[in-house]
Amino acid sequence: MSFSLDLYVPGRSWLHRCDPRVKLWLLLLGVALAFRWTHPLTQALYVTLLLLILRLAGITGHSLGWLWHQMRPLVLLMLLLQPFFTPSGKILAQVGPLTLTVGGLNSGALLALRILAMAFLTGGLLFTTDQRALVQAFVRLGLPYTWGLTVSLTLRFLPAIGGLATTVHEAQASRGWVAEGNFIRRARDYLPVLIAIVIGALRLSDQLALALAARGLDYPGPRTTWRKLQMRRLDWWALGLGTLGFIGAWSAPLIYPAL
Repeated sequence: MSFSLDLYVPGRSWLHRCDPRVKLWLLLLGVALAFRWTHPLTQALYVTLLLLILRLAGITGHSLGWLWHQMRPLVLLMLLLQPFFTPSGKILAQVGPLTLTVGGLNSGALLALRILAMAFLTGGLLFTTDQRALVQAFVRLGLPYTWGLTVSLTLRFLPAIGGLATTVHEAQASRGWVAEGNFIRRARDYLPVLIAIVIGALRLSDQLALALAARGLDYPGPRTTWRKLQMRRLDWWALGLGTLGFIGAWSAPLIYPAL
């Protein structure tokens, strides 16, 4: 089995042509805004605006749909569990020690939307930035080359592990594997799947180590680059407009409906 560790989709949009350092800065600003707003409605508008910007930046609906598919289990988990762990406000239902309140629902929706916002922000970076350019951006920002490469690979390794888990699960199911019964029995039935995932991940990491060694990762001499990163007019415009937009959004009065 082979898995791609690179989510980059080639394109000629303004976001593709933007300097990776500028995109990293905009990513930090976007994540800060995701934590600035504390109302689900405002957060939902923010996620909608992010989707609109990403579509205008040339990211296809297929890529965004794939990202949503990857995040859907976590989002649904937050929507189902978080309301019961932060009870506040008017009580809607109570089952034993679990209490469902209006404040809990708002907290669950806010957390799920916040996770989506950070996922789309990160996806905007990974879908439009070549891995080599991203590593070079980290190096130009002062990080050692190995650190920049580690951060870059980490961002791309998680989707590969998710794809590996899906492939193993489907392969076991095609051979008649079914997990049923109580929680303990189901956990025991999942053991073969877990072992196969661990073995596949070890093989994947071994292939990655060989590929890095073949490209001279441990070579002691100075590293060279084919294309050096240079700030252009587009980058300065994106940096300035993005920063001004962040300042305006951060300082704008936030008026929330009473709960």
